[in-house]
Amino acid sequence: MTTLTVRGRAVRTVAALHLPAMPSAAQPGARSLSEVEDYALRNARIAFENGIEALYIQDLGDSPVAPSATPHTIARITAVGSALRRSFPDAPLGVCLMAHGAEAPLAVAQAMDADFVRLKVYLGAMVKAEGVLQGCAWEAIQYRAAIRAEEVRILADVYDRTGIPLAPLPIREAVRQATTYGHADGVVLTGADLGETLRMVSEVRGAEQGVPLIAGGGVTVETVARALGTADAVIVSTALKRVASWSPAGLESDWDPQQVRAFVLAAAL
Repeated sequence: MTTLTVRGRAVRTVAALHLPAMPSAAQPGARSLSEVEDYALRNARIAFENGIEALYIQDLGDSPVAPSATPHTIARITAVGSALRRSFPDAPLGVCLMAHGAEAPLAVAQAMDADFVRLKVYLGAMVKAEGVLQGCAWEAIQYRAAIRAEEVRILADVYDRTGIPLAPLPIREAVRQATTYGHADGVVLTGADLGETLRMVSEVRGAEQGVPLIAGGGVTVETVARALGTADAVIVSTALKRVASWSPAGLESDWDPQQVRAFVLAAAL
């Protein structure tokens, strides 16, 4: 097992804070920037005060996904992230943008003083809802060095479940390439369900690459102890919500303090 360490502390639970639609999404239910900031601050407080160790923000409400991150998205996510950093100066924070690419999330992370980015298509190519996306590892490593943001860690997805890889490699080889060729600081593995996710982690574990292996989704209060028996850390969101679904109501639902406490307690078992 390899510990995911952020800001000098071990992290096993990472919450994905999915933000509601913002005005630029051109959706009827879009929220103002101040409303989105309030949502982020309120839920970050629920997470941290009840034991979650790290979180990242993501513009999940802004759909359909743009071909690349737009200037207004970058500006608004930076504003939300900066508000979080002011309120939680010592907390492990990260960024994940829906639009493909590495430059925008790295720039946001540096501007808001975040600790990590999650990049969904790091190597190879995948077919996703927005089309065919090609890996951004070269862009990530070069741009991170160019802006002198080497302290921002890259958590790279290998075969994210929201897309289908073109000419997929065996999972061990894909992870080896992400960590050796792509210099990823951690690898996120997400199958169609938790069972598949943990099988992927177990297979990669046999060829240890020296970076944390993170279960990327599908973890619940009932399964988190099992997941952490195999993976080094887990990413969670829906299981913490008052409305635990991917519906519009679920997206805008707050995290439930009682659910968060139960999840954290189960993770410690």
